[in-house]
Amino acid sequence: MAQTVNDVTDLMSANDQPKSGFQMPVGLKYVFMVLVLGLLLLILLMGAKALRDAPPATIYVDTQNLSATQYQVLQQVMSQQQVSSFFTSDLQALRDIVTSFAWVDQVSVTRDWQRGIVIEVLPKQAVAHFGTERLVDAKGAVFVPADSTELNRTQFATLQGEISQAPVIMQQMQQINDWYAPLDMQVTDIILSPRMTWLVNFDNGLRIVVDNENTAQKLLSLSQLLGNQLSSRRADIQAVDLRYKNGFTIAWNPDALPSDNLDAHRQ
Repeated sequence: MAQTVNDVTDLMSANDQPKSGFQMPVGLKYVFMVLVLGLLLLILLMGAKALRDAPPATIYVDTQNLSATQYQVLQQVMSQQQVSSFFTSDLQALRDIVTSFAWVDQVSVTRDWQRGIVIEVLPKQAVAHFGTERLVDAKGAVFVPADSTELNRTQFATLQGEISQAPVIMQQMQQINDWYAPLDMQVTDIILSPRMTWLVNFDNGLRIVVDNENTAQKLLSLSQLLGNQLSSRRADIQAVDLRYKNGFTIAWNPDALPSDNLDAHRQ
């Protein structure tokens, strides 16, 4: 019985012994690791040199959404820029150059394998004049156009005032046009003075002056009066002064002969 137990013990001990096999010497392992790291470092150095020595990237200005003049202006400026390779060029710097043009609304600068560095631009869309040398878009952003001939658009209304007040003036004009549209009247000129007095001219010749107190209510009430009580005499009215707390005054055309006391209206 004791012999049997010893035999089993010897057999288990034999199974626990590790199997012999080839083992790489420790020194050789270190040499192999050094070679691998050296190879990776060499690849990185070669890649960095390739990027550094690569030819300058091509800048491509997309013509979509641009007029001929806008494209020429951008193309001339971008052709003068010193850019590095395709991968290392500073796209944000290029974007900042394009956005420095006041007439540019949105800019996209991307890398394209076929075309190079692609610049796509969406210009501001003018809806009115601002003074005589600028335009303004629907958001009230004032800008000098790339093409000066755009300043000759006779169909545009003219806004005047401080540039910082342009969004307010634009919003006011849009609101007035909405209120007076049923009367077939549209603003041609709107001025906001430094004292916050509004002067509004319409395409039918009517002129309105209003202060900055309850401006919206006064203009809306007048549009309703012109469409109702004053509708028959609307063509005879030259100007309306709304700078009164409890009413307004009317200036009639020289050839108009009011038959009643409509030269003043009290609320």
